[in-house]
Amino acid sequence: MKTKLLFRDYLTIGSMLFGLFFGAGNLIFPVHLGQEAGANVTAANFGLLVTGVGLPFLGVIAMGISQSSGVFELSLRVNKSYAYIFTILLYLVIGPFFALPRLATTSYEIGIAPHIPEGQQGLVLAIFSILFLLPLGGFLGSLQKFLIM
Repeated sequence: MKTKLLFRDYLTIGSMLFGLFFGAGNLIFPVHLGQEAGANVTAANFGLLVTGVGLPFLGVIAMGISQSSGVFELSLRVNKSYAYIFTILLYLVIGPFFALPRLATTSYEIGIAPHIPEGQQGLVLAIFSILFLLPLGGFLGSLQKFLIM
């Protein structure tokens, strides 16, 4: 059964795909990659396109072909224990293990670190990270109140 997508649905899907293919790293990383690549710019661009566009695109295709409703359902095709372990590890890697610490340290380095003496950086970073991540945890805990679906 085919369902008609509303403009809001197209906007939501388009925004998600834009974020998937053009994250913050794809704004900054290609410039740095070009500086570091030197004469190997063709190989560097190919690697960036494969990892930054090709792999996410394959993920979108896999979800479309499988008609799965999410990563857990897609990974259930292997087996149930794999689906649980893979999904939990994936969400931990995306969020608390990499993205949130990077978000806190980037905010600290841009806004706070220039004003703190070198010897106190570690302590101030720890305090800043706690104060930065606590409200974020509270927001994420009540995220369903903010979703428009």
